[in-house]
Order: sequence, then structure tokens, then C-alpha cells
Amino acid sequence: MLTYEYQCNNCGLRFERQQNMKDEPVKKCPECQGEVQRLISGGTGFILKSLDVGQTSRSKSCSLEDTGKTCCGASQRCGKSACGDNG
Repeated sequence: MLTYEYQCNNCGLRFERQQNMKDEPVKKCPECQGEVQRLISGGTGFILKSLDVGQTSRSKSCSLEDTGKTCCGASQRCGKSACGDNG
């Protein structure tokens, strides 16, 4: 569920609604039944953290850039999943 912020064009009421992304936007003010518009807000983000700065989840010994070979020993990318990837 996402939280959307709305403002009434008639009375100025600002309110929030928790909705799924596929839900229709709110069209009427809960106070005066006037037309509302959904406001653009900063929202929230997320940060992916690694164990160490610059460290990736793959081992450096399994990198075309570091060793000149892929996990399967090829000298160029083959389009297959990297070592340890299941998909």
C-alpha cells in the first residue's frame, strides 16, 4: 500500500489515503465533496547496503573485468547467469 496526499480545490482540505497503485485516485473531498487533486510528494526511497564500500556480492575472481574470463571460462560475456545466481 502506498500513501497518497490529496488537496481539495474547493475548501483546501489536505488529506492522505492509503491505496494500491492500481486503485483509482480519490475524486471528491471527504468534507465538502469538492474536486480534489493528488499532490506530488517526495515519497520514500530505499538504500541498498553492501558489506563494504566497493564490494559486490560476486567474488572478484569471477569477474570478466578483473580476470579476463567469465565464471564459465569464456573470454566474453555469454548471456548466462553469473556464478551463484539462480535466475
